[in-house]
Amino acid sequence: MDSLIYVPDDKPVPEVMLESELIKFLRLDALGVRNPANTLRYYRERGILQATRIGNRNVYTRTGACEFLRLLTRENGKRI
Repeated sequence: MDSLIYVPDDKPVPEVMLESELIKFLRLDALGVRNPANTLRYYRERGILQATRIGNRNVYTRTGACEFLRLLTRENGKRI
């Protein structure tokens, strides 16, 4: 079982997140990203961020979000 991860407001990150929750988890709002939803779409369209469509909304797993961060970390390390 995974250990709990918390967002800055001290709430545990759910196993399945809505887009607004993923934006908080990735701290895109705190980083000053102008349009966080467009940023997520950019990575989805490139196959880097996996989403599941339920109804007319995208949802994201916590595991997938953590893998997305690991992938970006590896890619950013290659650029140095």
